Amino acid sequence: MKNKKEDSKKENNSPSKAKKSTSLRLEKKTLKALKIMAIEKETSLQKLIEGLIEDALLKFNSTSK
Repeated sequence: MKNKKEDSKKENNSPSKAKKSTSLRLEKKTLKALKIMAIEKETSLQKLIEGLIEDALLKFNSTSK
């Protein structure tokens, strides 16, 4: 029987889900606010920031045409 961790690893290794690591420096108060937001939305900080960036890119792409 497979566990969630094994399934997650397989999903992350697929070409369409490939992720790269990056480093980000934020003001202390900004990071704190993001952590609180993630807790309130019951998600991870990683997923929250990724979603915010994706939303910003969609907005940028729709206004830059």
